[in-house]
Amino acid sequence: MTFDPYQMLVFVHIILFVYWLGGDLGVFVTSKYVADRKLTMDERFRFMHALLVCDMGPRTSLILFIPVGFQMAWQMGVSPIGGVFLAGIWAFCLAWLAANWWLFYNERHASANFVRDWDIRLRYVVMAIMLSMGGYSLFADTPMADNWLAAKIFLFGCLMALGVYLRGEIKQWIIGFGMVRQGGETADKGNTIIEESLVRSQRAALLLWFGVALAAFLGKVKPF
Repeated sequence: MTFDPYQMLVFVHIILFVYWLGGDLGVFVTSKYVADRKLTMDERFRFMHALLVCDMGPRTSLILFIPVGFQMAWQMGVSPIGGVFLAGIWAFCLAWLAANWWLFYNERHASANFVRDWDIRLRYVVMAIMLSMGGYSLFADTPMADNWLAAKIFLFGCLMALGVYLRGEIKQWIIGFGMVRQGGETADKGNTIIEESLVRSQRAALLLWFGVALAAFLGKVKPF
C-alpha cells in the first residue's frame, strides 16, 4: 500500500470540520448557562471557562483550514498558489496558530493584550484577502478558475467575519460580568447585557453553522 499525501490532507480537512462544528456546538450549549441568573457567579464562570475551552476547537480549525485548503487545491491542480508562496502560507498560519494557543494559556501575561490586538488585525487582513480573492475569481476566473473554489474562498472570508463578530459579543459578556459583580441595579443591567448578547450570538452561530455546511457542500459536490 502506497502513502497518498492528498488523502491524508482530506482526512485532516474532515477532522477540522468536525472540531469546528463540534466546538461551536459546545460553545452554543454552554453559553445559555453563562447567562443564567439563577446560577451562582462561580458556576457561571465555570461555564464561561468551559465555553472558552470549546472555542479553541473552532479557532484552531479556522486557521488551519487556510494552509490545508490551499495545499489541497494546489495538489488538485485548481490553484496556482504553490512553491514558496504556499510554504509562506503554512509558516504564517502555524505561527498565527501558536500565538492563539499562547494567548489561551497566558491570558494574564503582560504581552497578552498586544498579541490579542495583533490577532484581531491579522483576522481583518486575512478576511479581506479571502473576500477579495474569492470575489474577484468569481467574476474574472483568475487566479482561481473553478467557480466552486472561488465561492468557497469568498464564503470562508464571510465565516471569518462572523467569527470576529462573535468575539466582539464575548467581550460584551465580560463587560456584563464586571457589572454583575458590582451588585444592585448595576448587576441587573449587566445581566441584561449578557442576555441580549447571548441572543445575538446564538443567531450568528446558527448562520455560521449554515456557512460551514455550505463550504463543505461546495468542496465535496463542486456544483459549478
